[in-house]
Amino acid sequence: MILKNIGHVFEHFPDLPVLIRTPVIPGFNDTEEDILGGAGQAFDGGWNKVKLYFMLGLPTETEEDMKAIPQLANEIAALYYDTVPKEKRNGKCQITISTSFFVPKPFTPFQWAGMYTPGDYLARARVVNEGVHAQLNHKSIKYNWHEADVTVLEGILARGDRKIGQALLKVYEKGGIFDAWSEYFDYQRWEDAFAECGIDTDFYTMRERDLDEIFPWDFIDTGVSKEFLKREWKNAHDEKVTPNCRMKCSGCGAMKFGGGVCFENKD
Repeated sequence: MILKNIGHVFEHFPDLPVLIRTPVIPGFNDTEEDILGGAGQAFDGGWNKVKLYFMLGLPTETEEDMKAIPQLANEIAALYYDTVPKEKRNGKCQITISTSFFVPKPFTPFQWAGMYTPGDYLARARVVNEGVHAQLNHKSIKYNWHEADVTVLEGILARGDRKIGQALLKVYEKGGIFDAWSEYFDYQRWEDAFAECGIDTDFYTMRERDLDEIFPWDFIDTGVSKEFLKREWKNAHDEKVTPNCRMKCSGCGAMKFGGGVCFENKD
């Protein structure tokens, strides 16, 4: 669980798409009880704003998972109104939900995962948004979501090979310099560059990789073995939570570096 205090805003980063119900991300196991307990402590301390961060589009995600996000926000709002006396309230509570869209990264158990189209990502955000408006405390809930086209581009760049370099040069030649700033970002410019270079972007985003596929980054040794990542990929689909490294070693291979968490509290 990651908690942050910023002024009178209580930020909570649930580490799963929808808590323990879908334990897809290895090593993270916040529960709904954890989150409600943390929010309750914040309310007791005078906070009236809570920020929740989720990720949509993870492997094994269901519509039930998406709908559970606004339901949780509603429960937190209800907790505020049920437990904080009116005379002690600092105005109404504000629960802000922010969702990003999942981008598979190299050297992670999800480097084999497929992605979705921008339309598919927005459809997931729509489920959450409609769920927010259906909640009893919807006036106390605000929802923000990430740009879907930027997500797809991130996926291309994250797992691209040397061919993507040609497109990067094309984008630069077309004036794409400050694309990290939304006011300068032009997705069509990127699509045109990929097309001119003969690059099929679906090859990098839409397909789920075979476990025996050789990746462009396989020659880099990060210490974590590919066999470990394969086990974690399977554990994610089996909805098995991997213990935190400080609780139990899962044999990832990083111990060979001779330092870090692998050797904490050891003589």
